[in-house]
Formats: sequence, C-alpha cells, structure tokens
Amino acid sequence: MAGSVAALALRQNLPDAAVLVVCGLHHARGLVARLGPLLAEGAAPPAPLRRLTRREGHVLWHLSEQSSAEVLGEPAFIQAAYERSRGSAPPSALSPASAGAVLDLFTRARQAPIQDPFRTPSPPDPHDERPRVTGRTGLLLAICQQARTRYRERTGGDLRPGAILRLLRYAHAYALEEGAIAPDLYQLVVAARGFVDDTYAQEVWEVATAYPWQAVRPDLPPLDLSLRDLHDRVRTIHFHPKLMQRRRRLMKIVRPREKERRKGEWAERFTGDSICSYPPEDLALEHYGAFLRKRTERVLSDAHTQVAPFSTSLFDGVNVRETVRNWHQGKIYVRIEQLVRGKPGAVVVIFDDEPLVPEDDDEAEPKFSWHMTWQGEHEDEGDMALYASDPFAQLVGPGIGRALYGGFLLNRPPGQMFGVWEDPHFGEARTKAEVLLRAALDYSAERLVVYVAAAPPRPALRQLAQRMDKKIVYVPLGQLSPVALKRLRVFHVLSDRNVRAVAHRYIRD
Repeated sequence: MAGSVAALALRQNLPDAAVLVVCGLHHARGLVARLGPLLAEGAAPPAPLRRLTRREGHVLWHLSEQSSAEVLGEPAFIQAAYERSRGSAPPSALSPASAGAVLDLFTRARQAPIQDPFRTPSPPDPHDERPRVTGRTGLLLAICQQARTRYRERTGGDLRPGAILRLLRYAHAYALEEGAIAPDLYQLVVAARGFVDDTYAQEVWEVATAYPWQAVRPDLPPLDLSLRDLHDRVRTIHFHPKLMQRRRRLMKIVRPREKERRKGEWAERFTGDSICSYPPEDLALEHYGAFLRKRTERVLSDAHTQVAPFSTSLFDGVNVRETVRNWHQGKIYVRIEQLVRGKPGAVVVIFDDEPLVPEDDDEAEPKFSWHMTWQGEHEDEGDMALYASDPFAQLVGPGIGRALYGGFLLNRPPGQMFGVWEDPHFGEARTKAEVLLRAALDYSAERLVVYVAAAPPRPALRQLAQRMDKKIVYVPLGQLSPVALKRLRVFHVLSDRNVRAVAHRYIRD
C-alpha cells in the first residue's frame, strides 16, 4: 500500500499536488511510517503499481433475504441509510422518512441542514424528550423508534417515557465494556430485551435487518449463507416472545415471520360468513373476567365490613390488624361483616372510548370501526360484545387478522346476548362504551355490573341502573396491572375454524 501511494505521489507534475489516501484505521499508522522512507530524498524508487488480474471462474450471486439479515457487515437499515446519503439508492427506494430521519452521514455544515426530528431548530419542544443526535447513534435511535411504532401496532402497548434513551445508553456502555466504540446489533437487541421485553427486541431485529431493495425474483441465482458459514464467532439469544412458549433465537437462528407469496393471498380466506376467535385468547379473557368478579366481591366485602371493640360477641372473628394497631389500649377488635346484596355478573372493560357518531363530518375515520357480538361456544365460555380496530386491515397469516380492543363486554351464561350493536334499545347511548354498559345492565343475570374504564360512567347511567334494580361497580383502569391489560388487548380473528389448527404458527405476540 505504501509503495502504491508513493508511486502515485512521485508521478504528480504540479508542485502543490496532493494525493488523498483513504484507508482503514488499522493500517493508517503503519502506512504513514512506511511512506516517510519511500518519499525521502535519495530513496530508491518504489515498485511500480500492480495491475489487477482478471480471474476466471467467478460467479455473481444474489444474497437471499434471510442471508442478508445475518451476514452483512452492518445492519441492513444502516446500509440503506448510507445508500440514500450518497445518492445511490435505487429508484424503487422507500422515502427517506420511512427508514429514519437521520440520512446524511457525511455532509458538512456548509450545506443547508435537513429539517428532521433530530435537527429541530431552536427553541425545541419542551415536551419532546428525544435527544438531538445524528450519525450512527441517530440511526440506532431511528431503529428503536420504528420498532416502537411496530410494537404499538402489534401489542397495543407503548414504551415508558425515556425508555429508548436509557436503552441506547446501556447499549453504548455494553459496547465500551467489550472494547467497541458503538454498539452492534447484538448489543442493541440485548438492551431492547432488557429494557422492554422479547417482543420489542424482535421488532428491533426485524427493523434493523430489513433491506428495502431486496429483490423477490432476482435476475441472479440466489445464495443462502449463514453466519456460521463465515466464522465460528457467533453469539445467539434465546428469544421468548410473550404468549408463546416455543423458543426463538436471534442473530443466527431467528425464524422470520412467514409472508405472503403474492399480495392478497391471505385476505382471500376471509369471506365474512364463518369468522371465529382464537381459543387461547378466549380462555385468557374468561379467566380475567373471573378475576375481576372475585376482586369486586372482595372490595365490596371489605367496604361493608365494620370494626368494633369486643364487648359481648366475636361476630365474624377477630380483626388481628386493628387489634395489633391498638395494642396499647388493651382491647380486642372484631369484624362485623354486612351482607352485600347481589353478586357481580357482566363485566365491561373499556380501553379507549369513542363516540358512536362523529361530531364533525370532516373527522377522520374512526379508530375502532369493527363491532361484533359473539355467543359462547360451550358452557365454559360466555357471550361477548366488543368494538375494536379492523382485523382485516392487518393480516398476520392466511385467514388470520390482528386487532386491538377498544372495549368489550363479558356476560354469562352463554347464548343470551344477540345483536348488541344493531339493537335500537341502546340507541340513546352517546359513545361505544355506553352501548356496552347499557347492554350489560340489560343482559346481566346478576345485580352487580363491573365497569372498568379510565373515567366513571355518567350519572344518567347510574340512575338507569337504579331503575333496573342494578348497580354499577366502577373500577378505575389505573388500578389494574398494565401488563395484563396489554396482553388482553391484542386479539385475533380467524376466517373459519379450520384455521385454528395452524394459527399458532402465525400468532406470536
């Protein structure tokens, strides 16, 4: 290398001519040390430049999609950003914003700055917690943000404020601990799994390894390479997405989601005549409804229990906590439980309310446009009414659609509830949550109706419940576990019962 550079330098005719040398940092110091003697006065002329020799028998291959996710020196996301930054992206490239806002890695300040989320002019938004970063760290941030969007669409949950910033700080600390300047994909995925969960880590992996210009039918013969075909220094992660007990692996042994062979193939399974639910999700929903009923009974029992000093009767037993608390008085306290009239019956859970009729004609399409009433298929499963996002808009398998609950109603016994959304008796409801609550008051066989939502129902609905000899027991949504609610909110709709046999292959999170 030093001889080639010296030969080029000696061939320059102009006195102020310069030779630009671009090399790796590993070779820079040795190259400078060897150039000095070669360019000194009286030194022997360097060896002539070697010409490249054309070699025969070489074949050009097309790297397959699965292989490009494993064997590329840099993640495909970063390589795509590099191609866009130097203006060599193919005409079919996605828009720059779709692959992150940080695109120009090498442009100096002499050019007009690009307006993007990471270069916002001052003063910045005080509520925006995103760091203003560019370069490789900005690309890692863009990967995490796109993965957060996919994670929200697939699970209905969101990351805690500042989680991505702490995730990147940990990934950089991890890289420094292993002697690197910036984190690689393995370290980034490990940080994503630790700060969020395995489902988000898989989204980070898929965003980082998706090359936007991968040809489906390449002109060249495809080549399948694995990381172990190149070297043995391979690190793996045992991956466990939520709601799935089978093992998944990252880096080398990631099994990608199956895709359509042609556009619209999965949608052809939906005819609308025999759609059904996914039994494991039905079972989880019924168990959570039973939990809410027992919790309501316990809360009402505690609310109707009095504590009094012992005089002539123990009533319903000694209240140990109150007795110890007032031990200095030398008194024993007993519990006096009052009878709670009725038991919890129907359960209504509202994640996000929405008006039945948009207030403005120009308002965008409703978020939860899909309404359904399902009857239980057996005695262990009750009836259900729900409103949710359109499951046919996000297909995850042949005849398998994913959606998010806006709210749902559980009622038992099965076979009692029909056509909730078509019933004119509930026409006075203002919102979709009120439709479900009115249906719960009408169909519940028990006196108590459990209503879980972020805000309590209107006084008019409480008065309606009194006229029907029912009582609404309001449970704030914030009192329940957000992890359990996030798991319940995602559900799947199948085109027919035959799909249930293969649904577990496509429903991963």
